Amino acid sequence: MTLDDARQCLGEAGYRIRKEERLGNNTGTKLRLNGGAIVNVFDNGNYFCEGKNGEVVEALLDRRDLDKS
Repeated sequence: MTLDDARQCLGEAGYRIRKEERLGNNTGTKLRLNGGAIVNVFDNGNYFCEGKNGEVVEALLDRRDLDKS
C-alpha cells in the first residue's frame, strides 16, 4: 500500500490525519489520526497500525489492500 492509498482509504472512512511525519529511520511515514490511532506506512508498501483503535484501522487498511489485489 502506498502512502497515497493509505491517505485516501483513511479519508474515505472519515479519519482525519492530525500529523504526518517521516519515521526517524527514514523508511516510511507516520500518520497520527484523530481518535488516537497511528499508521506507519513504509516505503516498501508495508504498513503497521498502533495506538488507540489501531486494530480497527489496520482491519480497514487490510480490507482495502485485499480489494486491490
